[in-house]
Amino acid sequence: MNEWVQDITIKADGKWYFGKAEMFRRQILNILAKNMHRRDDGSYYIKMGQEENPVIVEDVPYLASGIKEDQLPLVLVFHDLQEMVLDHELKLTFKGDVPYISFKHEADTRLTRGVYWKMSEYFDFRGDEVYFVPPQQ
Repeated sequence: MNEWVQDITIKADGKWYFGKAEMFRRQILNILAKNMHRRDDGSYYIKMGQEENPVIVEDVPYLASGIKEDQLPLVLVFHDLQEMVLDHELKLTFKGDVPYISFKHEADTRLTRGVYWKMSEYFDFRGDEVYFVPPQQ
């Protein structure tokens, strides 16, 4: 297993860094994010071929920063350009007042305020729990 020279960090605000330099090319982030894995201890790493590189994740690895509302089903767009089709119920998890959903792992995706408010039209409150129920096609 070869190690890359510098750490990759995903900050709490969803921005990616290689060492101290912000990684802003979304196409590169997309490739890295699609190759991200999680170990049993909760740590993350990127595996490409035989090489693995640990990723320091300050909060969660994914940030839902946009939503495509012009068609059904709705589609979340992530900071790293991945997309998630909202064609099934999703339970929201809250850490304080910050909302999260599950993409690849439990509560691994933070919702931006704008995405949260756009999704809120489809919330179903069940006791203390909140679920996103997709609109019917």
